[in-house]
Amino acid sequence: MSLWAFRFLLWYLCVMLVQPQNRFTFLWPLHIADITFIAAVGLHVVSCLEKQRPLLHMGPATILAFSLLFFATLSQHFGAYQISPAWNANLDVLVKNTLLLILVEAMATSVARVWAVQMTTLFCTLWWVKGGLRLSAMGATYSGDRLMGAAVSLIENPNGFAYMMCVFLPLYLYAYQQAPKKWQKWAFLACALSAVWIVFETGSRTGLVTLIAIGAILLPYYGKNHFRALAIIATALILIYPMTGEMNRARFRTIPQSMKAFFSNEEEIEQTEPMNQDEQSADARQQKNKQTWEIIKENLIFGLGINPDVTSFVERFPHAPGQVHCEILMAGRQMGLIGMGIYAGLLSTIFFGGWWVKLNAAHWPAVRDLGWTFQMQAVAIAVGGSFCPLPWHPPLMFLAGSVSALMRILREEQRGRLGDV
Repeated sequence: MSLWAFRFLLWYLCVMLVQPQNRFTFLWPLHIADITFIAAVGLHVVSCLEKQRPLLHMGPATILAFSLLFFATLSQHFGAYQISPAWNANLDVLVKNTLLLILVEAMATSVARVWAVQMTTLFCTLWWVKGGLRLSAMGATYSGDRLMGAAVSLIENPNGFAYMMCVFLPLYLYAYQQAPKKWQKWAFLACALSAVWIVFETGSRTGLVTLIAIGAILLPYYGKNHFRALAIIATALILIYPMTGEMNRARFRTIPQSMKAFFSNEEEIEQTEPMNQDEQSADARQQKNKQTWEIIKENLIFGLGINPDVTSFVERFPHAPGQVHCEILMAGRQMGLIGMGIYAGLLSTIFFGGWWVKLNAAHWPAVRDLGWTFQMQAVAIAVGGSFCPLPWHPPLMFLAGSVSALMRILREEQRGRLGDV
């Protein structure tokens, strides 16, 4: 019963990441995601009652998840600009992904199950890689030569596509490390290179900055243990980068001045010439960030509300309505400093939990390297999420639940070893 509950959870992850109903529209009335999630919960409850095991494991991620649900409910009722306490799309996403975190930590009762969650997400994201390569081969672009988003799954625009490729790139490299056969190693290395190519083809400056951040940490680790793979990756990057569209490379060359403008505290300088699209994008994001932070400071406790009425503050803060392209600021807009703290807590759980796993699983190389993988994924979310709009997205939540579960499992193993001495 427990195994079947976990299988339905993995199937729910597949449906959520791939979203086949967007391509095969006859699946919409079947509610396959709802059915798989309900089945997973129902079988999990029955299994726990039969075996007299706890329904939940109150690890750090689950505690943060319940805090998120509690404060989201308060913000839904007491947010300064909340339209109504009725159910809405923003709350729907938050609640579903939070329940996913809780269920992952409750059901990942062994290292094999934590590994299964990661490998399931890896194989699901191969759909994204396949979609990106096909779109690139077909020349499916817009706004110049930027690769479209996958359009049939969780991601649907170039920045989101590049961001998610960076989040799962460390997982492809982990699979490369752990694969027992050479052909499998080469296959996963090819997936990693494909992910990098997709980032290049999206023309996403967010994606390239995230790649650089990952590479800065990855280089000393891989240089010591996987020199040949690192040499292959470096050679491939030197070869494939010039094949990227010229307009995309031109966008990448604007990163230094765009970042300077984005983080600048100087007053706006009057433009003598019209701004191009990239300059307008950087300026708009800067203004959104600045004005969103200003309105958060006015409503520090409960934020603006999960679904605020933007017409109430659009005159004072014309750039604050809509989505601000920074996950932690978006969390603050919804729930004030509490929301920002919970978001930072989930991200810290992934990074420092991965660090703890790496230290405490030195006797188990596959698990030790999994801890390092979690750390790299946390870095990708921290950097990429600084320029993307949606907090509480599924990868953040199930990664936090997986790390928290893995920490509990290793502690139990340590206690078991000490008990045997």
